[in-house]
Amino acid sequence: MNKPPDKMLTVGEINSTFAEKGVHIELPLPAHYLVRNLQILERKKIPEGVALLLSIKFVDDKGEERSDLFHCEGKLESEEKKRRLSEKDIQQPPLDAHLPLRSQEGFDSDEAARAYLTEAVTHLVKDKDFSQVERGDVDLCFEKEGRRLLVELAVRCDDLALAKAEKLLALRQKEGVDQDYGLVIPAFQETLGVPLLVQERWIQRHQERLTINRIGVFGVDNWNPNLLYAFSVHPGQKDLKRYFMMTGSKWDLVRSRYVLRRPIKKAPGTDAAV
Repeated sequence: MNKPPDKMLTVGEINSTFAEKGVHIELPLPAHYLVRNLQILERKKIPEGVALLLSIKFVDDKGEERSDLFHCEGKLESEEKKRRLSEKDIQQPPLDAHLPLRSQEGFDSDEAARAYLTEAVTHLVKDKDFSQVERGDVDLCFEKEGRRLLVELAVRCDDLALAKAEKLLALRQKEGVDQDYGLVIPAFQETLGVPLLVQERWIQRHQERLTINRIGVFGVDNWNPNLLYAFSVHPGQKDLKRYFMMTGSKWDLVRSRYVLRRPIKKAPGTDAAV
């Protein structure tokens, strides 16, 4: 569980996230401690539960970073019960109509991923009474009451995505500050070849420049096309801004669940999970 410094979870939040996934363990640390990194080194089933060996890097009351190994045991809920809880917990964002949920994280091709991004962002802005405008110099363009949203799509955070971001920066110089600009990406790109940590580092590397120039980076949830998260600035248009303020509060929990749900991978030549 790798998190950038400003996105660290507390021990209490991690305990809650484990519980929500049906793993009832508690880290043997004060609930208010911040966790910088958590790795599951070993997972073993025990009667009516599970035992985990965890490597945890945390920040103590003195602000000092420490790390240690912890053996934790707890009850494990059945897959059926976890599924029911997960379905119950789905909270749809404030849209007049909702697109159907997906059953998988990945995409059959880059074209399928791009089509998914297009469908999700188009549905959102049209729900907020934007109309689509045809333009040849940008992937998508929408307009409401004279204010435009210019969108570029990127399947993964790579050099092509950077070129798309540079294109939006140039468009802002041309179109001015009274329009909105956004780079739309999949929220999770590991099935597309980009690990979550690499994706987050890409966003962090370019976040300051994009934020200063009011270029939004918006991630579409891989399972729920009705959920888009803002990874930099919000659009200026008030209905979209209200929407992203609401979905932003969900991101940390969604990300934490994703990290806990991933299969454990080991680095080549080591016994450590990554």
